[in-house]
Amino acid sequence: MKRMGVVGASAVVLVGATTSPAFAADLTLSIPGGYMKHVDDGDIFKVCDNRGDGQGIYGELWYDSFLTTGGYKLVLKLSDGGDAGCDSAKHDIGNSGHYVMSVCSGSYPSGPWPNQSTCTHSAGFNE
Repeated sequence: MKRMGVVGASAVVLVGATTSPAFAADLTLSIPGGYMKHVDDGDIFKVCDNRGDGQGIYGELWYDSFLTTGGYKLVLKLSDGGDAGCDSAKHDIGNSGHYVMSVCSGSYPSGPWPNQSTCTHSAGFNE
């Protein structure tokens, strides 16, 4: 009887582990004049300029595998200059390594962690 209780408890734990929901993790980086957004469902990246001031919004996606890249490498660049709508692109985010989004007003970021006052960046993330 004791053995059946252990088997039953294991089955309950296994069912709970296989039916856990997946959580989407959208990420938005806002700066004065616009933003960059990662939409987890479909791995879509958007850059949006909210002002018609001629500055434009510039976003980049950086990736470090920690094994083969030898540091962060640029994998995606997007810009939006205030036209109707946002500019977007798809880039598959994997489960290993780290991705960092960086976004600036007026020019492209100078790396994954730009220090210009018109820029911001995300923490490292993956699926």
